[in-house]
Amino acid sequence: MVLRNLPLVGALLIPTIAIGVRPLVQYLRHGNFGVHLFRAGGAAQKVRDLLLVLLIFALIAQAFVVARRGRPLPSTLVGPGELCDLLQVVGAMVMLGGIALFASAQLNLGASWRIGVDDSSKPGLVTGGLYALSRHPIYLGLLAAIAGYAAMIPTPLSLGLLICAYVGFRVQAGVEEAYLTRTYGEAAYRDYGRRVGRFVPWLGKL
Repeated sequence: MVLRNLPLVGALLIPTIAIGVRPLVQYLRHGNFGVHLFRAGGAAQKVRDLLLVLLIFALIAQAFVVARRGRPLPSTLVGPGELCDLLQVVGAMVMLGGIALFASAQLNLGASWRIGVDDSSKPGLVTGGLYALSRHPIYLGLLAAIAGYAAMIPTPLSLGLLICAYVGFRVQAGVEEAYLTRTYGEAAYRDYGRRVGRFVPWLGKL
């Protein structure tokens, strides 16, 4: 019962943290909400913002169906059995760990936290804490959470959402890195990028 409902809890936690708890913390500490979704960038950025919203909606909708059914979906890639049970347990741990990393990385940014790119702001380049290990630990946490979700609900839709999430986050990471290079100087960001991988410490260095 608990594991059946956990994907829905996890899928709901992500937007709750991102557009509920974290903006409130940002406002209380720094006087702004830091949310620029659909407000910054051109048409391409707004399309990426929309796709992110649709991704979260799809995760929540599928998890809601699973929670209501009380049994696996007929389109699962892995049938009932020991492997499915193992995936449930491993997926739960990976998903919760990913959400914890996602939340911690957002707090780690301090005054520099934003949803979306705000070209008018220059709060400071964060290179310490989790950002000394990954240039984009927020996206790494989200990818881990979605991977855990996909293990718990192993459907073609879950796999497709995980692949789309990776592609989308990779593109958005490039957009954000271009902004950081413009804002803080190519030398400063390139030096940081040569030391730290894009998502994991040893891969995607500049």
